[in-house]
Order: sequence, then C-alpha cells, then structure tokens
Amino acid sequence: MPEVDAVHPRHLISVRDLDVATITSIFEAATALGAMAPEDRSRILRGRLLTVLFFQPSTRTRIGFESAGLKLGATVSGFSDPSTTRSVDYIGESLEDTIRVIAELGDMIVLRHFVSGAARHAAAVSSVPVINGGDGTNEHPTQALSDAWTMANRLGSVEGAVVGIVGDPGTRVHRSLIQILALLGVAKILLLVPPSAPLRIGGSMGITHCTVPADIVATLKAAKVPYEFCSDVRDMLAEADAIEMMPVSIPGLESDPRSLSKGENVTPEQYRVTAQKIRATGSRALIMHPGPRSDEMHPDVDDLPNGLFFDQVRDSLQMRMAALTYVCGAGPYSRPS
Repeated sequence: MPEVDAVHPRHLISVRDLDVATITSIFEAATALGAMAPEDRSRILRGRLLTVLFFQPSTRTRIGFESAGLKLGATVSGFSDPSTTRSVDYIGESLEDTIRVIAELGDMIVLRHFVSGAARHAAAVSSVPVINGGDGTNEHPTQALSDAWTMANRLGSVEGAVVGIVGDPGTRVHRSLIQILALLGVAKILLLVPPSAPLRIGGSMGITHCTVPADIVATLKAAKVPYEFCSDVRDMLAEADAIEMMPVSIPGLESDPRSLSKGENVTPEQYRVTAQKIRATGSRALIMHPGPRSDEMHPDVDDLPNGLFFDQVRDSLQMRMAALTYVCGAGPYSRPS
C-alpha cells in the first residue's frame, strides 16, 4: 500500500489499483469507524476541507460523502450543479485547471464526471487526494467497495459465493463490483443482461456477440471465475447467494446532464424482483440495489429480511468514511506515534 505524503497523495480512482490486502483493510476501517464513539470519530479529519465536485446528478454518493466528511469532523464545500461553475459556462475552464485550483483550496476531492477517465486525469494533476465518485461508464469504486462489504458482512465472506448481476455489466457500478468480487474469490457470476445493453464482440460460452465488456471478461478469466447468462430473474433467485440489481435502462452516464430528457422506465417482467418471486423460489439471496431504483425492484422486497436496499445506504456511509481516511492516512490509517 503506498504511503501518504504531500508529494504523492493517495487516490482512490479504480478498483484495479487495489489488491486484496488493501480491500480488506478498507473493509476493516469501515467496521472500526462504525464502532467508534461519535465524539472520537469527529476528531479524525478536524481542520480539513473536503471538496465535492459533481458534474453529474447524485443523491447517495454526494450526500453520502458530505455526511461522511462532516461526521469525521471535516468541513465541506463544492458544487452539485456544474452550471454554477466556470467549467461549463462560456469561459469553459478545463478540468485540469478546475482540479488544480480546488487542490489549492481544499485537502481532498471527491469527483463525479460524465467523461470516462476524468477521475484518473484529475488525480494526475492534483496535489491532494482524489476519490472517484463515478466517471462516465468507467468505474464507481466506493459504491462497489460498499456493496461488496455489505455482501461479505451478511454472508460471512464472498469467497465461494455465487453472485447475480442484473443489468448492463458495463455500467460503472457493475464494472467495479465484478472486479472486486473476482479479486475476493467468488465462485461464479450470473448475468441477466437486458437487450438494451450494447452488443460487444467477444465473450464465452459460444456467444459471438456478447454484452460483457472485454475488460470484465479478461478480469474474470484471469481470476478463473466463470460467468453464466440467465434468461429470467427467477433462475438467478434459485441459485445466487446475493444479487446486485440496476435499472435495465440507464440514460446518459457519459452525457452532460443538461442534455438529458426525462423518460419513463418500464421493466420487462423477467428482470423484475418482487417479494412473491422470492417466496416462490424459496430464495435466501441478498437482494441489493445501489439506487436509484425504478420498477425492477419492488418496494415489497424491503419488508423481507434479505431485502437490503436501505441497509446498503447505511453501510455506504461507513464505507465513505473509510475511503476518506484511506486517502488521507487518518483514523484507522494513522501511523503509530
């Protein structure tokens, strides 16, 4: 694990930058921070400024990081509407200049951007730690860390588990989560991919046009984790230990949010999870969704012990506190005096 210093800040940009030991340490930090007395926790980042720069809409990630920073004692500044900045008005300030300016003013940055690779570019020019809050269709590492931690806590371990993925595996949450699960030794990944997902050349199991991105296929192959396709969520419910859902249609992850129009999501029945389907299959699978959800996960699932939609939100607060302490070398990551 790289040391934290003023010349080489530690960033959290991609799960590809993490090994099993680092992931385990972040899980342990999240657990420790959750058990800590609030008055002790609130001293960890006292005197530091967290800047939250969101070029795309967000509810859970933005408010989650702001809440995490405040609970750790930091002050928080930033924006959630890029139209209020000089990055998107008639001046058109570059992302590089924006990041370098903010790095002079604050102590750490959480960035969400609609361009894949923007977080990596920001980290390359920043003198303070950068956390990727989601960049285009590329990655969303802290959401994936949080969801994997939720699975591990409920299952005891994800090693040897069968995990189902509903939705396009090329979305940033699924891409990051699958990579973490492969690193942690799951037994198999089940995929229920909507026809709206992009067709990509490659894959396995005799499929010529596969909806699994090449980088995900390579990750699973390197980790010797097989993947299979399902045609109905009931098949997945019957086999999986945990299921991570996403809407079957996600507009504009690589679009400027100002260019998007509102639409109506209607999920085909074979992709929808309901309490009735869970009971009918006798499934004990953890039913998870990073949000926001549409009709693919019925609210009646929340009444079941394996419906974890709101548990994930609570867990994510601890994970985002852990992410902040990780990049700052604070709290559980402080060096012994």
